[in-house]
Amino acid sequence: MRMNRLRATFLAVTASIALMGTTATAFAGPPEDITPEHPGGVAAPHSPEGIPSNIEGPSMSRLLPAIRFANRHPGTKVPGTNDFTCKPRKGTHPVVLVPGTTEDAFITWSYYGPRLQQAGLCVYTFNYNPMTHPLMEASATTGNIYSTAAFMAHFVDKVLKATGADKVDLIGHSQGGGPLPRAYIKYYGGDKKVNHLIGLVPSNKGTSLLGIEKFFNKTGKPANTILTAVAKHMNMESVPQQLQGSTFLKELNDGGMTFPGIKYTVIATRFDNRVFPWTNALIPEPGVKNIVIQDVCHLDFSVHTNITYDPMTFQVVFNALAPDRATPVRCSVRPLT
Repeated sequence: MRMNRLRATFLAVTASIALMGTTATAFAGPPEDITPEHPGGVAAPHSPEGIPSNIEGPSMSRLLPAIRFANRHPGTKVPGTNDFTCKPRKGTHPVVLVPGTTEDAFITWSYYGPRLQQAGLCVYTFNYNPMTHPLMEASATTGNIYSTAAFMAHFVDKVLKATGADKVDLIGHSQGGGPLPRAYIKYYGGDKKVNHLIGLVPSNKGTSLLGIEKFFNKTGKPANTILTAVAKHMNMESVPQQLQGSTFLKELNDGGMTFPGIKYTVIATRFDNRVFPWTNALIPEPGVKNIVIQDVCHLDFSVHTNITYDPMTFQVVFNALAPDRATPVRCSVRPLT
C-alpha cells in the first residue's frame, strides 16, 4: 500500500514537472564539471560502480512482475549480464543494455539479458542516477542526462578494458535508446567506441504535451525556477530535458543526430504511450534504419512501456544486431498492455 502511494506521488510529480515547461536550465553543451571521472550524478546504493549487485533475478516475460521484483530487491542483477570475464566471439562486440527513464536495469532488461547471453554474446548493463527518494532506487536514469552520459562513458570503458574489444554495441530503451547514448557519443568520446546503436522507442526529438509545451517554452523565469528546483530536488532533470523543444534536445540534435562510422537502428511503435507523436522516435537521416514494428507484424500492438518484453521486437533487435544469424519474425497477436 505504501509503495502504491509512493508510486502515485511520483507520477503526480512527474506530470507536474512535465507541465511546467522545458526552459528550466539554459544548457550550452555539457557543464565543464561533468566528466566521466566525476559525472556528478546520484549513485545507486545497491549498484556499486553502476553494477547491479543484489540477488540475481529471474528472467521475466512481462513488465509488471519485473517492476514488482525490482522494487522489492533494489539493484537486482539482470540474468545473463555483467560477466567481466566474458570474451566476445569473433565478429561480435560486447553489448551494453541502456535503461530508460524511471527504469532500472532489471525492469528494462530481464527479458533481453539471458536471451542475448544464450546467443553467445557478452552482455552488460548498469544502474545510475535514480530518484533521490530512498524507496525509489528502482526508478533509475532520472537525473541529469549529461551526468548519466558521463557515467556511461566510464562504464563502457570498463567493459572495453575487461573484454579487450575496441567498440561496443548499444541497445537502449526510451531515453536509453536516444538522448542518453547520443549524448555519450557526442560529448564523451562514444563516437570512437560505439559500433551500433539500436534504439527502442527512443525519445530522440522528445515528447509533446498536445502542443502545450510550445506555450511553456515561452514562460518566464518563475516557472523555470520552480521547475529547476523540483527536478533537482528529486533528481529528475531528465524529464524536462526530454520534452519536445527543450534546450537540451536542441543542443543535442544541432548539427545532426548521427555520427560517421556508427550504425543506427530505430524501432518505433505507432501505439507509443510516452513519446508523442510516435514519429519523434525516428531519425530522418541517411543511413539510419528506421523500423516501425507494425510494419513487421500488423498484429503487434506493443506500447512504449512494454516493448522490451515483446518477443517480436526482440527478434527484430537481434536481426539488426547479428544480421548473419537473422531469422524471420514469427508474427502473433501482442496486446496493448
